[in-house]
Amino acid sequence: MTAPPSPTFTAEVSSDAHSVSLVGGKRSATFNRFWLRDVCPSLPAKQSGLRTFSVATLPRDLAVRTATVDGGTKLVIGWSDGHRSTFDVDELMALADAGQGHRHALPPPRRFDATHRPARFDAAGIEPGSVAHHDLLDTVATQGMALIDNLDDSNDATEDLARLFGHIRHTDFGRIFNIVTEPEAWTLSQSSVGQDPHSDDPYRYTPSGFTILHCRRAATGGGESILVDGFKVADDIRRSDPEAFNLLTSVSIPYVRHRTTAVDQGEDVHMIAYAPVISINTAGEVMGIRFHERSTGVFDLDPAIVDRYYLAFRAFAAGVRSPTNQFVHKLTDGQAIVVDNQRVLHGRTDFGADVEGRRHMRLCSIDRDQVHSRLRRLKEVHGLGPIDQRLHSGSISA
Repeated sequence: MTAPPSPTFTAEVSSDAHSVSLVGGKRSATFNRFWLRDVCPSLPAKQSGLRTFSVATLPRDLAVRTATVDGGTKLVIGWSDGHRSTFDVDELMALADAGQGHRHALPPPRRFDATHRPARFDAAGIEPGSVAHHDLLDTVATQGMALIDNLDDSNDATEDLARLFGHIRHTDFGRIFNIVTEPEAWTLSQSSVGQDPHSDDPYRYTPSGFTILHCRRAATGGGESILVDGFKVADDIRRSDPEAFNLLTSVSIPYVRHRTTAVDQGEDVHMIAYAPVISINTAGEVMGIRFHERSTGVFDLDPAIVDRYYLAFRAFAAGVRSPTNQFVHKLTDGQAIVVDNQRVLHGRTDFGADVEGRRHMRLCSIDRDQVHSRLRRLKEVHGLGPIDQRLHSGSISA
């Protein structure tokens, strides 16, 4: 089949010489003068990493003197500073959305609740760089979590799984935190006590991005994982109580980790980060969640809002604790769960005294940008979507 011919374009210079319009068939676009010089083909591409050009070198009164379309395929611009730009019209129109200020939409997250049936992957079937590798990363990016089955019965299996996502991040619990039931626990994780769903590392300026929890040995009874989609809780509050949603997105609260002495798997630390529970972008889209009641410091809020803020905070906590929002799953030996730590809150049920059984979980985390970078590259390699796809940037510190 012969491709339809490209439309014949004409160029129009705006009256103030600050922009150029291209018109052809049903397609048209208007481009700003500085934007055009910034993407001029005479410069290395924007994504090349080789650019030494600075807009500071352009005159403030930069103007378009002439603009013509040569042969229907080349836009030629003469500038007031003597420079000449030649654009391929089709390539320029491919950038028209960005040139008109249209930003690609975020992929809509698939919210989940107690009825969730998470995607499952067989560890043996995920070859690095494969389509299955892409599907795993895409699942945790859009659904917030995934289950991995049939991991080898070894500590190396944790490392092998983590390598699919990126480099393991070193935290105040070390590189990989072995969560083993201890008779004298120095953190609640090492006890048999249940934990409400929470975000890890909220006291860091940038919390852990994606968390891997690898089950080496499950508890003999209890110890089920509890997962809550923080995006869904945020959506529910936005609908039911817009004022509460506004407070949770605009007011930063302190999160603190203070340990005065080093322990067997952690250093002495005193970290403090201020951030809202719900992070949104300028378009109002929810980008990340930071919620961990056990790690909040003393609230230093304006007395004029403190009562209303506590009611908003209470509403979020109630949403997290609601059974209708809690997906419950007991990890078995050789199984792992991967969660988006800045979206999905995780906790567990209690499991009684289990020192003899020695429940053993291995926890590690990968930075968010690494996972998203690898996902975009796999999309590019396998032709599975836009290579510059926007993804949720996470919980923002303030």
